[in-house]
Amino acid sequence: MMNGEQPHGSADRAKAIALVDGEHYPDVTVAALSYAEDSLGFKIVAMVFLGGTEKVADISRFSYRDVPMYAGQGQVQDLRRALSAHDADVVIDLSDEPVVGYAERFRLISEALAGGVSYRGADFFFEAPVRPHSCDKPSIGIWGSGKRVGKTAISGFTARHLASRGTRPCVCTMGRGGPARPELLGVPSAITDSYLRERVEAGCHAASDHFEDAMIGEVMAVGCRRCGGGMAGAPFFSNVGEGAALACRQQADIVVFEGSGAAIPPVGVDAVMFVASAAQPIEYLLGYLGPYRLLLSDILVVTMCEEFLVSSEKLRKLIDGAFSINPEVKVLKTVFRPRPLGELRGRKVYLVSTAPAAGVDVQAEHLAHEYGAVITGSSPNLADRKRLAADLAGAHEADVLVTELKAAGVDTVSKFAQENSKELVYLENLPVAIEGDLEEEIDHLEATARARFAKR
Repeated sequence: MMNGEQPHGSADRAKAIALVDGEHYPDVTVAALSYAEDSLGFKIVAMVFLGGTEKVADISRFSYRDVPMYAGQGQVQDLRRALSAHDADVVIDLSDEPVVGYAERFRLISEALAGGVSYRGADFFFEAPVRPHSCDKPSIGIWGSGKRVGKTAISGFTARHLASRGTRPCVCTMGRGGPARPELLGVPSAITDSYLRERVEAGCHAASDHFEDAMIGEVMAVGCRRCGGGMAGAPFFSNVGEGAALACRQQADIVVFEGSGAAIPPVGVDAVMFVASAAQPIEYLLGYLGPYRLLLSDILVVTMCEEFLVSSEKLRKLIDGAFSINPEVKVLKTVFRPRPLGELRGRKVYLVSTAPAAGVDVQAEHLAHEYGAVITGSSPNLADRKRLAADLAGAHEADVLVTELKAAGVDTVSKFAQENSKELVYLENLPVAIEGDLEEEIDHLEATARARFAKR
């Protein structure tokens, strides 16, 4: 039996909003509604008319057991009105194309899930993720629209900014290579490159996000693991619940729950910052279940808004589309600029990055102009160990290897530096807003989280 279904005659039948259309004869739709109630055990509390006129000339004549009908303001708005007016458990989709195609259906699914309501169709079922609040402190979620969008860089920047204002943050991360038991990194100064190499030699993954947050963000961090990610962001498996409890026991004023790729930590948060890359296909944000994430977000940080990565037209469509889905969301356009955690002036530098080749060129130019580095070569293959190993053959002229703390930064680049008597300097990607004020918006997000926490 699917979640949300109750046996016929159950005293607490699942309350359902039914989506109907005018492409089915009314008596067929009524028979389907009766089947949902009398055979499947649902209680229909509202109907939403999605459109179509071939079989229904006047929907005012359409009736079913005095159930209210919502119509006339558009599919999404009518469903939103029904969700707001009724305490439903599930949306039942009795419509079909041409009234709802793939894109329209995903938009309706997003609306339902964002309201905490599951969505059932004829041969599919989306369960609304349950994310219970597990912390008696204000919390912020920093979620991403996918891998390599700059989420951890934004998270570290956010945590460090909060700390600079006297707020004590603790970041709780989850990753595909996280520890078997949640791990607290409470003394960032002790997390050195030699320490990271020792972890690699012990068979551990030393480039997990909690190391980057602790070393570069200079804050307490708890590392967790997860496997799999659903379309609405739920991980198939994780130990985040245990990690959240560990984070919440620390002497912190606010907890930042950092997502992994497009996966969302399975815990409740008081405010959300959503990080998406302008270089991604636009439908990743505006299509599929991108609207679901947008509907839950207070701030959208669009990263990688470089002219060589995205056209102004695509960027405009992305931002206009985001506002059309969630008119209340704040939007910030940003680029990343590298900040080395060591001295590079006048030194020969080989740069290793996860950025595309054009992006690495921008990083190299910035390091040369702002930090006086003499760039002797570079590789964009930090996430491709085989190609990276080949690239590093060209790094022997350099005195210093500069790398991000992710992917193969420790197990390959740091190891190469040690074996070839090169100095290793880790790199932070600093977000720089090209419109708006990121620090001001972080302050506003913290205030929002605290206000919502006070009302819990």
